[in-house]
Amino acid sequence: MKNKYPDQEMTSKNQMLNNKDKKVDSRSNIQADDESYLLIYPKKVKEDVSRSINTLGFLDKDTPDDSSMNSMDYEKSSTIEKLDEISKKTENLKSDNKEILDNLPYTLDYNNKAKELKNNMAHGSEYFYLSGKVPESKLGDFEKLGKKYPNTLISSKYESQDGESPPKTNKNNQYVKSNEENYLLIYPKQVREDVSRSINTLGFIDKDIPKDFLIDSIDDERFKTSQRLDEVTKEIRNINGNYQDLLENIPYSLDYSEKANNLKNDMAHGSDYFYLSGWVPESKLESFQKLESKHKNTLINSKEVSEVSEQPPTRLKNNPFVKPFEYMVNMYGPPSYNEIDPTPFFAITYMLLYGLMFGDLGQGLVFLGLGFWLSKKNETFGALLKRIGISASVFGLMYGSFFGREDLIPALLIKPFDNIMTVLIASVAFGVTLMVISYIIGIYNKVHLQKNIEEGIFGKEGLAGLMMMTAFIIIVLAIVNIGPIPKTIGLILLILSIVMIIFKQPIARKLEGNKRLYDQAKGDYYLEGSFSVIEALLSVFSNLVSFTRVGAFAINHVGLYMAFEVMAKLIGGGVKGFIILVIGNIFIIGLEGMIVGIQGLRLEFYEMFSKYYEGNGRLFRPISK
Repeated sequence: MKNKYPDQEMTSKNQMLNNKDKKVDSRSNIQADDESYLLIYPKKVKEDVSRSINTLGFLDKDTPDDSSMNSMDYEKSSTIEKLDEISKKTENLKSDNKEILDNLPYTLDYNNKAKELKNNMAHGSEYFYLSGKVPESKLGDFEKLGKKYPNTLISSKYESQDGESPPKTNKNNQYVKSNEENYLLIYPKQVREDVSRSINTLGFIDKDIPKDFLIDSIDDERFKTSQRLDEVTKEIRNINGNYQDLLENIPYSLDYSEKANNLKNDMAHGSDYFYLSGWVPESKLESFQKLESKHKNTLINSKEVSEVSEQPPTRLKNNPFVKPFEYMVNMYGPPSYNEIDPTPFFAITYMLLYGLMFGDLGQGLVFLGLGFWLSKKNETFGALLKRIGISASVFGLMYGSFFGREDLIPALLIKPFDNIMTVLIASVAFGVTLMVISYIIGIYNKVHLQKNIEEGIFGKEGLAGLMMMTAFIIIVLAIVNIGPIPKTIGLILLILSIVMIIFKQPIARKLEGNKRLYDQAKGDYYLEGSFSVIEALLSVFSNLVSFTRVGAFAINHVGLYMAFEVMAKLIGGGVKGFIILVIGNIFIIGLEGMIVGIQGLRLEFYEMFSKYYEGNGRLFRPISK
C-alpha cells in the first residue's frame, strides 16, 4: 500500500523485514499470518521503495478514507497538547522547589552521616550523649540549638577537663591541628645553662608551671603507688601459697581436658552412650576396672591379648640409665609385642663399641661436659652424650690415652697402637661373642614368644644360622692350626646347617602337623633355598669381618693424633704447635667422634639386629600424652 501523504517519513525497516519473515515457507508448507503495514516515505524515493517492497512480496491494499486519517491527525495534535501541558507543570514545580532540589544531595549526605554518628553515640533509655569541639565563632549558633529543639541540653566549656585547650580554627572556620606539645624538663642545677641553651636552639618556649603543681605531690603519689604494688605482690604470694597445688595443676588439667574433648569427638556414640576401645597396661588394669563402680552408667569389658586379633602396642619400661637409648632403638623401629625389648642389650653393647673405638680419657671428659650442657636444652641427647663420654673415658684409662697422647698416663690394659694384631683379633673375638648372644636372643624370640620354629630353629637367623657361624669359625681356626676342635666337626656342622636351611619349611610343617608342606611350587622353593644358603654363608663372613673395624678405629684414633703431633713439630712447636694440637683434638672430637657413633649404629643395626630384632611394633601412647 503506497502513501498518499508524501510529506511524511517512512516507517522502520524492521517492520518490512518482519513481513518477509512471516511469509510462506515453501519447504515446510507452513502458511504465515498476514499483517498490514502503512508505509510513509517522501515522493523522491517512491520508485526505490516500490521496487523494494515488490521484491519483498508486499501486496498493495486500499488506503483508509479521509475521515479515518483526519481522526488520526486530531488524536496526534491532542496528545501533543497534553505533553506541552505536562512540561509546563514540571517546569513550575522545579521553579517552586528549586532550593529543595539543590539541597537534596547535601540533605541525603547529612542524613547518612547523622545515622553513622547516632550509631556511635552513647545513649540511655531517653537521651543520646555527644561530646565534641566547636569553633568559637560558631559557638553562639550551636547553643541556640538547645532552644530550637525540645528535650535538648547543651553544655559548653572553653577548656576540657583534662586541661587541653580548644582546637584552633582558621578564617574559614576550619580546624587547624596544633603542633605544640608541653614538656616538663627536670635536670640538675649544674647543667642549667647547657639545658637552657639547647632548648632555646630547639625552639622551646617557657610556660608557667600551674600554681597547684607541687613536686612533693609526685613523690607522695609515687610512694603510695609503691606501697600499693607491695600490697598487691603480697596478695599474689598469699594466693600462690594457698592454692599452689591448684595453680600448678592448671596447665595439666587444661591439657587433659583438651585431649579428652578431642578423644570424645573421635568416639563412637549412640543416643545414650559413648563407646571407646583401647589398650591398658596390665599393671593398671585393676585400677582401670574400678572406674565402673566409681562412675554411674559406665560399663567396662576387658579382654586378654590372646582374645583379640589386633596386634597390641608395646610399652617400653627401662631403668633410667638405659632409657635414653630407647630413642636410638626407635630409629630402627619400636619392638613388637611378642619380642624382647632390645634397649638394655643395645645400650650396653653400644657403649662398649663406642669406648673400644674412641678410648680417650681427655676427649671422653669433653663429651661428658658437653652432655651436661646439652641436657639443659635436650635431655635425651644430653644423656646419650654423657654415657658415651663415660665409656670413652673408661677405655681411655684402659688404653692410657689422654687427648691423644699415650705418655701422660699409664695404660691399665693395652696400648692399641703398639699391639695392632692383638687389637684386631680381640675385636673379632668380641664381635663373635656379640653375634652368639644375638643369635640366642633371636632364637628365644622366634621359638618361645612368636611360636615360629621354622625360622627359630631352621632359619638362617635361627639355630641353623648359629650352627653355620660356629662351623665357619671352627674351620677357619683349624686351617690356621690354632683351633682346639677338629675341622671335621666344623664340616659336619656346616653340612647339617645347610640341610636345615634348605629343608626348613617341610621339616617344620611336619613337626607342627601341617599337611601343607610348601607355600609355593617345590622347584621354586628349593631354588630359593639354595640362594638362602649362599646368602647365609656370605652374611656370616661379612658379619665377622665387620667387627675388625672396632680394632681399626682404636688404632686409627691414636694415629690421627700422631699426624697432628708431627705437624706441630714441623712448625717448630711452642705456641703455634700447641694451637695445632688443640685444633687436632677439636677435629678428632668432632669428626671422628661422629664417625665412630655412626659405625657403632651400623654394627648394631645390620650385624646384630638382623639376627634377633624386627622392630615392626608400635609404641603405646597414653591419652595423657
